[in-house]
Amino acid sequence: MADPDDPESTTAPRKPMRGDPMFSRRVLSALVLAPVSIGLVIWGGSAFSIFIAAFSAAMAWEWVRMSDPMAPPRAFAIATGTAVGGVMLASQLELLGAAAWILGGALAAYADRRPRSRGYEALFGVAYVALAASVLGALRHEESAGLAGVVFLISVVWAADTFAYLAGSWLGGWKLLPAASPNKTWAGLVAGLAFGVIAGAFAAWWAGWDPRHGAMLAAPTALSAVAGDLLMSLAKRRFGVKDAGTVIPGHGGVLDRVDALMMAALFAGIWSWVGPGGWPGGGA
Repeated sequence: MADPDDPESTTAPRKPMRGDPMFSRRVLSALVLAPVSIGLVIWGGSAFSIFIAAFSAAMAWEWVRMSDPMAPPRAFAIATGTAVGGVMLASQLELLGAAAWILGGALAAYADRRPRSRGYEALFGVAYVALAASVLGALRHEESAGLAGVVFLISVVWAADTFAYLAGSWLGGWKLLPAASPNKTWAGLVAGLAFGVIAGAFAAWWAGWDPRHGAMLAAPTALSAVAGDLLMSLAKRRFGVKDAGTVIPGHGGVLDRVDALMMAALFAGIWSWVGPGGWPGGGA
């Protein structure tokens, strides 16, 4: 029953607000980060490798910080060292060396975390961050082909991530996976997949490939990006945090910003080995 002494109780129920109050901050952050990222992708070489290594160190640090509040300094050192070393080795196409380094680092993270319980979280997080970042470093190694392959990957992921966010925030609709995030919707999934495929076709055309092949490969790439986003949302729910960090206004941490790219990069790495024709551009 409405309480006449409570002015809010006599009004009609409010409709849920659509949109994102952090939208303007997200846009401003993108305007700053996008030119830097694009410039380094084009530049390639050691500059790109160092850029990815720095991002991987930040991601590894954030994973330890949110998953292990009692972590000693050595836990951060193991995680960041594993990620940076993996990227630098993979960027030189020392793939076996990178794999061995990451495996050793992930096992060391597990051994360090195990006495504090849930060592598998350290094992998974360190390996996931280091492998995803290392694939990016390897994909960009070849000058012309590597550039095209990374541009294709980033174009699909950015389009899928951006339009999934816009559709989910502004259109609403049925929830995709409420256990992971109440803001992700089926409308966002459809929009992300559609625009990811369009971006893939355009990126393929720009690079001189068959746009139809680009569109077909863009579909699972976009789905991988959505899966990466959901996976990180589930991880943050498990650890009881809203954001992985605070370094990027409007986004949170580095993990919050590149969660979709991480899973898509792993898909690109797998496709490079087992997919017919490898990854577009002939990178790693």
